Amino acid sequence: MALLSGNAIAQQKPNIILFLVDDMGWQDTSLPFWNDTTELNHIYETPNMERLAKKGVRFTNAYACPISSPSRVSLFTGANAAQHKVTNWTLKRDTPTDRKNEMLDFEAWNYNGLCPEPGLEHSFYAKCLPQLLRENGYTTMMVGKAHFGSIDTPAANPLAIGFDYNIAGHAAGAMGSYLGEEGYGASGKPEWAAIWAVPDLEKYHGTDTFLTEALTLEAKGLMDKALDQSKPFFLYMSHYAVHAPFGTDKRFYQKYMDKGLPHKEAQYAALVEGMDKSLGDLMDYVDRKGIADHTVIIFMSDNGGYTIGRADKNAPLSEGKGSLKEGGIREPMIVYYPNVTSPSTMNDTPVIIEDFFPTLLEIAGVHDYQTPQQIDGQSFMAQVKGQTGEKERALFFHYPNNWGERIQTIGAPQSAVVKGDWKLIHYYETGSSCLYNLNDDISEQHDLSACYPDKVKELAKVLSDYLRAQHATMPILKTTGKFVPYPDGEDVERVLPKDDETLVYDNPGDALHLKKGDMHPKMKGWSFYTAHEFNDKDTKKGLPLGFVEHRGLHMSRTAKVDNRKCSKVEDGVLRIWSVEEKDSIDNRFGKKVKYSHGCYRTSLPGSKEFWCNFTENMRIEIRFKRTPYVGFNDALWFMGNNNRPWPKNGEIDLLENPKKTLNDCAHFTLHSENHYAGVVGGGGSVTSSINLADMSQWNIYWLEWYPDRIVGGVNGQAYFEHHKGADGNTDWPWSDPLGFFLIFSTGISTNPNAWPGAIIPSEWKKDAKPAMYIDWIRVYTNKDYKGENPPASRFY
Repeated sequence: MALLSGNAIAQQKPNIILFLVDDMGWQDTSLPFWNDTTELNHIYETPNMERLAKKGVRFTNAYACPISSPSRVSLFTGANAAQHKVTNWTLKRDTPTDRKNEMLDFEAWNYNGLCPEPGLEHSFYAKCLPQLLRENGYTTMMVGKAHFGSIDTPAANPLAIGFDYNIAGHAAGAMGSYLGEEGYGASGKPEWAAIWAVPDLEKYHGTDTFLTEALTLEAKGLMDKALDQSKPFFLYMSHYAVHAPFGTDKRFYQKYMDKGLPHKEAQYAALVEGMDKSLGDLMDYVDRKGIADHTVIIFMSDNGGYTIGRADKNAPLSEGKGSLKEGGIREPMIVYYPNVTSPSTMNDTPVIIEDFFPTLLEIAGVHDYQTPQQIDGQSFMAQVKGQTGEKERALFFHYPNNWGERIQTIGAPQSAVVKGDWKLIHYYETGSSCLYNLNDDISEQHDLSACYPDKVKELAKVLSDYLRAQHATMPILKTTGKFVPYPDGEDVERVLPKDDETLVYDNPGDALHLKKGDMHPKMKGWSFYTAHEFNDKDTKKGLPLGFVEHRGLHMSRTAKVDNRKCSKVEDGVLRIWSVEEKDSIDNRFGKKVKYSHGCYRTSLPGSKEFWCNFTENMRIEIRFKRTPYVGFNDALWFMGNNNRPWPKNGEIDLLENPKKTLNDCAHFTLHSENHYAGVVGGGGSVTSSINLADMSQWNIYWLEWYPDRIVGGVNGQAYFEHHKGADGNTDWPWSDPLGFFLIFSTGISTNPNAWPGAIIPSEWKKDAKPAMYIDWIRVYTNKDYKGENPPASRFY
């Protein structure tokens, strides 16, 4: 029976406690995270960190972002800051927190923070870690600091990103007070308290319960609830400690005064020990409840130690929070996984904060999941098990902002890469780079850039290539109005929008909140006319409203394709994929194919479901991405409606051709003849292409058509322009007021002669997953709109 019981426990998904400290320095502990004991290790007393490390593994090269919000967004999304663009701390909606800079302006970053739903401007749309854990059987709980989204945005409430329970988490990144006597900030002025007071702790107001202790008591209460549900739990124990302004924890303060520390340092040391007591209390709890053998405990800090007014307090590291020197980004990290980690071990494999996302999902046994964001992090489970990982993996840090506090290089706009023993930091104000060898000089006292110019060039290119691939936001020189160059000296090719230019978005991740008739802020003279944004509930027979399935006279001929097994609307996004059929089916070209594919189109004019009819002087935008699954072929078709079911003229394709690896080239093809008699791009067509950094990122495709030309592009870059009569067809496609409808399709085929292309079945993963995502479609008209019958409007 004991053996069977043990097996049952082993088969259970483990509980996970993620214990995150705020602003704790690398050596602010009696537990060394280096090969030498430092002076700081003799000052602080953290017996429970020592206790945890005796059970598990210490990571000595663990990194986070230099500021709180970027780290927390990376932690919960798996995205690097260069991708998610929440690169500075967040607070008020639609309000950047950058300090003014004499030399630089700052490109719009995602100062609204994380967002679990698409459509919020200046936010990063993502599916978050707790949501995925909850969908896979976990009770999800957070206690303490959240700092995910700005005030009055969805993620300001942690419940919106997948937590079942939230205590004390809101938009603010610091506490109004550590003291229960002060209501943790609630006793301050109402306007101030509304922002900074810690919520949900009213029962401790007026008591001498220190904030760290109150949060620990609440965490134990939530774990009681979770255990009653007989499900594994994820507890995000996110302390406000040891964030400034420091408060006096009377339980430990006098001890450090007696050691001779000045008042502020005694306060800080007491905060550290109070945090450590919380860790010990949670460890005692899981022991007492008999769940220690299947509870994973992970310890981490969100950025380096705060050193403003506390010079050299991160020794032997340089600088601190807000800097990309080691003092700002290197963190104390411990992992204890019962029956997995070897006791009292150390691992020097470099890891970074976005690595927590795939690692925690792996611990939870979650392997098959989809997210709208790209996962930049890599699981460190192999290192938890004792293996040595890749030492030469490049870690990237991007802070294109200006923090509110400046000293040394703290708070300066900068980017960095760590690769092996080498580290390059590039400073945007001066355009200069510093090179350090961390193995020889962990204090970063000796800039080796003059001694190793080839290494500087190598790392600057590695860093710049990454920033280019992520479409990272960049500072702007006030003197020229242009972006600062990348660290390798190359210009940023992205064009800044001007009032008289027709551009979509400077950041393709941003969506717009516009009502009918609102002006497009990036396009002079263009007004928002109609939109289709996919809503999970607004469907008919499994289809998005305003769309019909690939079936019937106009679209399919004989194919028997059920779109509902090939596509669905989920989390506000239309997802389309291919499905292997039991028997080969006929496609619409009379070919036998083994795979059916999802295909949607807008209804034809006259249908009550028809949602938009286009005419000249109009513009369409589609927010679109694809995934790198082998062999999928995605297409967006814009087809002229000239009273022909398959028009001979006036068809526009945006195609992604099937390849073994993700194709980073998008194609526009304009057809003046019926190309279905041949191959895509065949007779009578004109094709143009543009290289994209990554088709798996969200991109905005757009088309504009006028009486004399049609223009298309991706994001803010126009790359295709076709003039009337350019192919010898003087009436193409403007012979009538243009009616356009849209088709979205993805599919694969085993027949080399059958659209949409050929693929060897063994090259395709049989567990079909979405290959194409469509977030929204929007239509605009300019001031010269000539249509007598404006498009119908339907808003979702």
